[in-house]
Amino acid sequence: MNTTSTSPLLARFRAELYQSVLGLRRDGLFELLDAVLTGDGATSLVRHSLRPVFRRGWAATCDALSDGSLDLAAMQRLFAQTMSPTLVDDRVLWVLDGSTWPRPEAKTSPERTWGRFVTGGTPESGIVEGWEYQWLAAIPEARGSWVLPLTVRRRDLAAGTATTLAIAQVRAVQVARPSAAPRPLLLLDSHYDVGELIRAALDVDILARLAANRRFYRRPGPYAGKGAPRKHGPIFRCADPTTHGVPDRTQLDADPVYGTVTIDVWERLHTQPAPTLELTVIRITLGRLPRRAQPPKPLWLVWHGGPLPDDLRTLQRWYQRRFAIEHAFRFLKQSLGWTTIRPRAPQTADRWSWLLAAGLWQLWLARQVVADQRLPWEPASVAGGSPGRVRRGFADLLLGLGSPARPPRPRGKSPGRRRGQCPGPAPRCPVQRRAPPKAA
Repeated sequence: MNTTSTSPLLARFRAELYQSVLGLRRDGLFELLDAVLTGDGATSLVRHSLRPVFRRGWAATCDALSDGSLDLAAMQRLFAQTMSPTLVDDRVLWVLDGSTWPRPEAKTSPERTWGRFVTGGTPESGIVEGWEYQWLAAIPEARGSWVLPLTVRRRDLAAGTATTLAIAQVRAVQVARPSAAPRPLLLLDSHYDVGELIRAALDVDILARLAANRRFYRRPGPYAGKGAPRKHGPIFRCADPTTHGVPDRTQLDADPVYGTVTIDVWERLHTQPAPTLELTVIRITLGRLPRRAQPPKPLWLVWHGGPLPDDLRTLQRWYQRRFAIEHAFRFLKQSLGWTTIRPRAPQTADRWSWLLAAGLWQLWLARQVVADQRLPWEPASVAGGSPGRVRRGFADLLLGLGSPARPPRPRGKSPGRRRGQCPGPAPRCPVQRRAPPKAA
């Protein structure tokens, strides 16, 4: 990679971000993002003020996030317009998943909910107080850990279920995309309601994981002439092989890593709540996994969209790209410090999340013009590098790229609080519980 040139796309993205997206405190927000991208993993928000690119006082970091503003619709348009139609096995891939920002000790932070958070030292099914965020991102490459955020939303009580929020996110991104953009393939985990997503008519194809205990039904037989017509035919239980019958399609491949890969397809199945919505169920069975003695359990997927690809292994490659967002969450948290800062207001956390989403875009646009600063024990980088390795050379790129942010101006000293004024303790906010939806 070359450091003598700059990326026109990156320069245009930064100028549009500053002019059209950032509102109040735009100079502080812009320099704070540059400090994050050129830093080395600051443990607190104010430590970002020590970076040379941040020309303001340390208090300006907190002031920018708490009192700044972002035009979220303009940011979504910027992301959608910057996204090139990169295809992975002839499809545009989108991935949707959530991650929890743990805030168990933040008694004064409002709108906290209970979320699942698994980490070292907590139970595998640990539930903690915090803010849940749901990210919709594009997968730009067939390999690697790059993801390009399209929208990020906090799942508060008003947002509803994860599926309801997903529908709102996909619709917002579809509005921001060019009308001639190719139809995307949405990759999902098993906790999303595929039937509800299909009925929302989002103009996407869907490939989602299924829990092993799911059950479906085949088409009913011919009408017997008495009573109401049957809605369901023979049952199909994923966990019961005796109910599977003969697959509509089967493909066996020998793979040097996974051994014998068997892919079975059952078409024209439906769920009990939606008998008129036909789905395709897919089972992927791997012969082995690296460094594991026991063969893995089958992976169950559900498909809704156009015709399946001729090579069924394409389904496996598509769904494997979903896990790139897990690498993105780890990079956001461990390298960029997404959940390291401790804001009180959830709106401040929202601004910080959107700001880091724009940071991932800047690293992606800089990948071809940043020198690869490889550590001695790291392997040689593929073309474009990884987000972490691009970030190491981002500071050198900014020297030639410059910043649209205005230099700070002296404003005098703040008068501070009036004599005798005492704000008192901050109000305590209980954790909000999600009630199950009431039947209509």
